[in-house]
Amino acid sequence: MFLTRGATRNPVFVLMVSIAVVVLSQIALSRLPTDLFPRITIPVITVNTNYQRASPEAVERTVTYPIEQAVTRVAGVQQILSSTRQGNSDIIQGVQRVMRNLPTGVSQPFISKFDISNIPVVQVVVGGGGLDARQLYDLAYNTIEPQLERLPGVSQAFVNGGLVRQFNVSVDPNKLVAAGLTLPDVQNAIVKYNALIPSGSLRNTRIDYQLNVPSLLQSVPAIQDVVITTHGGVPVHIRDVAQVADAAADQTQIVHVDGRPGVLMFVARQPDANTIETVNQIRAALPRLTGVPPGVALSLGFDQSRYIRSAIQTLGREAIVGAALTFVVVLVFLRSLWSLVIVGLGIPLSVSSALLLLYFTGQTLNVFTLGGLTLAMGRLVDDAIVVRENITRHLMVPGRSVLEAVVTATQEVGLPVLASTASTIAVFFPVVFLSGIAQRLFVPMALTIIFALGASYVVSMTIDPVLSTKLLRAGVPKTEGGGIVARFNRWSEGLMEGLDLGYQRALGWTLRHRAAVLAGTGVVFVISVAAARGIGTEFFPATDESQFQINLEAPQGTAVQVTSVIAEQVVGIVRQVAPPRDIVTIYTNAGIPSAGGGFGGNAGTNAANVQVRLVPPTQRRESQDDLANSIRRALAGKFPGIQLFVRTGGLQNRVVNFGSAAPIDIQLLGFDQQVGAQFAREVAGIVSATPGTADVQITPRGQYPAFTVTLNSEKAAQLGLATTTVANAIDMAMAGNVGTASQLIDPVTGNEYNIVVRLMDQYRSHPEDLANVPLAVLADPGPGSAPTTGPLVPVRVRDVARIALGSQPLQISRKNEQRVIDVTANVIDRPLGAVSQEIAGRLNQLPFPPGFTYHMAGQTEQQQSAFGSLGFALGLALMLVYMIMASQFQSLVDPFVIMFTVPLGIIGVIWMLLLTHTTLSIISFMGVITMVGVVVSNGILLVDYSNKQHHRHDPDGRRLRRGRRDEHAARPRRDRRADRLDGSDPAVDPDPLRLLRGAVPASIP
Repeated sequence: MFLTRGATRNPVFVLMVSIAVVVLSQIALSRLPTDLFPRITIPVITVNTNYQRASPEAVERTVTYPIEQAVTRVAGVQQILSSTRQGNSDIIQGVQRVMRNLPTGVSQPFISKFDISNIPVVQVVVGGGGLDARQLYDLAYNTIEPQLERLPGVSQAFVNGGLVRQFNVSVDPNKLVAAGLTLPDVQNAIVKYNALIPSGSLRNTRIDYQLNVPSLLQSVPAIQDVVITTHGGVPVHIRDVAQVADAAADQTQIVHVDGRPGVLMFVARQPDANTIETVNQIRAALPRLTGVPPGVALSLGFDQSRYIRSAIQTLGREAIVGAALTFVVVLVFLRSLWSLVIVGLGIPLSVSSALLLLYFTGQTLNVFTLGGLTLAMGRLVDDAIVVRENITRHLMVPGRSVLEAVVTATQEVGLPVLASTASTIAVFFPVVFLSGIAQRLFVPMALTIIFALGASYVVSMTIDPVLSTKLLRAGVPKTEGGGIVARFNRWSEGLMEGLDLGYQRALGWTLRHRAAVLAGTGVVFVISVAAARGIGTEFFPATDESQFQINLEAPQGTAVQVTSVIAEQVVGIVRQVAPPRDIVTIYTNAGIPSAGGGFGGNAGTNAANVQVRLVPPTQRRESQDDLANSIRRALAGKFPGIQLFVRTGGLQNRVVNFGSAAPIDIQLLGFDQQVGAQFAREVAGIVSATPGTADVQITPRGQYPAFTVTLNSEKAAQLGLATTTVANAIDMAMAGNVGTASQLIDPVTGNEYNIVVRLMDQYRSHPEDLANVPLAVLADPGPGSAPTTGPLVPVRVRDVARIALGSQPLQISRKNEQRVIDVTANVIDRPLGAVSQEIAGRLNQLPFPPGFTYHMAGQTEQQQSAFGSLGFALGLALMLVYMIMASQFQSLVDPFVIMFTVPLGIIGVIWMLLLTHTTLSIISFMGVITMVGVVVSNGILLVDYSNKQHHRHDPDGRRLRRGRRDEHAARPRRDRRADRLDGSDPAVDPDPLRLLRGAVPASIP
């Protein structure tokens, strides 16, 4: 071939290109982002709007629904999901701004594209130093967070825990009314005295002066001195009607780290950043942060890079082991150290080429691309082995020069090797047509294998011949004498002759009993297919990420302080069950952030999560799943009325669940929330009764206690009060003017803090306080008096409204403009597919309320979609392989000889899955597709050589036996099978198992 002739004529050029590839690949390797998963660009856009303190129904009706209507008309939107909570609406899958149609007070929608990099990669723990909760939060938010966000690779940081500093203006309602004032009067006075307004300049003929009127409030005394109004020339100050304190916002979140109060900072990386390098930057920066008081401890909590680093190290270690085993096999069969060196160079050169191409195509270094390299490791030297075997045979022919023997031998097998490589590449090509998460995970893996195999073919056609002409000599391997080399060659030759003799006998017996062999094979295949029903299925194989999480929900309305105590009690049970040596750290996160930007995941103050970080799997006896199951059993029945949910894993589970809380997610779609809640409890009972389920949970759950204030419109109108006036007055009195608060700028640090006006704590804690909220102060005309000259009379809520205790949903979820309730569950001790199928069967027999339907989401939905895509890819791969072989052999029949070996590979896969109790997942499915390429490539040399014998007019049986026995065809195939089984030993369980299980039986025909 032209590649071989060109390479042997220009050896220096080949050497320079090889060096360039190695050097450039090292540069590319240092710049390749490293992560757990490939770049998963999920087509999801989030629109987040905030309507301060509005009820979920109000937000749904006035905010969520209009935006959903607008989003539905956007081209390309497939699905709309929304989650409406108190004061907040979060709409997924679409973007449209409809601010002009939304109520006053709704914040501008915050639009962001979802990216897996938004998930925090590390947590920074802040504690100690004698600082209280408010000081810790202030330090984290104003000092540490900005410095972390300036680090290379860091996109943003979220602060959880602590207390948010604010200046509280706590008004005494009695003094306020006595002064004839309302809460808005106090707020307006603060705004007027806390404005930075340009005052112009003073100019004359000699100089210009800037004019400044200091008007910013910078201390508690300054706020106290603000004049609200005057009565008869006497000023009424804020201090006359209120107490001003440098304090904190109401506590809505409590964080403990190993039982001690603290602050957690969740740090996310930039989309193109290297996770490991980003975490290393953060770790190195912590001791150098400025403004951190002495004694304050900064440490890394949960660190996602640990698992990524461990997974990559495992893959690298297994790849090295696979390469070493491959070298051993090559040495045994080729019996030449120089041949071993030549063949062995194919691996680093092919890997270097693949890394370089990964860099230029914008891929990352992750477990899938590294898994592709590991999986291809044994196949990388296949082409070189065939070429090497043929070169060795030609070098034994007397009278030939080394150059002539090398070129002739390489050209002789050039087309069969090309067909073999192309057939393997063709198996992976259909992966680009996959859809959903299977495409996003396996396209990088397929590209890696394609790049590596393509490079291995070029190496075998260029580098190998060039090195052979320089390093090899004509003649046969030395087998005489007493040296180590001679003894090894004799042993290797004897081994190969023994294998050949045994194989000839087996082949002869098979050819004499063709009918029995074919019938037996058919029976085994039928039995295997029938037995395949016992193979469980799951979406993604479970891995040990050395962490698990316990989510708990107390009854709706539970105070965050109570929730935090319950969480710490859960921690106590965890420490009793799990061996102390297995636990690295435990943190509890109760409630929701009191300031925006938190990353807690809790729905309210009644919710908490307990996250447990474990030592690596190699340092403990029990897996994370076993520990989680033990803790699940220990928690059962210990907390009546508290819902507990145990979830193992970290980043991987978040990705493969695709946003669902658990692998099993049954979505009940219908409008009536009360009917839906009752039906959800019935469905939850069915799920709980299904073997293999645990932690059954209903979301949203229950009703939140709420007071409804019903305005008497006639009375309000007589007093000149509008509904908005009443609502705003209640809002400010009870919660404060947080949304419209003025800012105080600390003169020392420059940090900004809210000045919040509200009633004193003792006047906003009980139902009667709500009834006594002052709405206005009017002059009572009295009998015969003028309307504006009577004594001042306060108008309170009870005067114009009726107050009733009721409830409201804490959260309203919607899917495609329908309300939805999720029933979720974990899967333990059974495959996901079997559990999902049983639940679906039971649900199909259940009478549904009118207007309600269900949908299986979570991993079940992803599994069905992925398996369908992979099945399509497998069929397309078989078609492409057949077309390549038909073109190679110029026959429509010969390819079927090879294609019929695929079912034998399937037999091996089925029985090894059954014997090892392994499930069929998208990873193992990909292994089956890989096995097809291996099986097919094994037969191409045989059929090619047999066709050559056919042209020599040999009888059929003799031709077949010669095609199987001849050193020219049999040994390369045997060498390739052996090194492939060695080189594919590794890392991404259970891919290599599928390859090995299928390749062994399929190589028998």
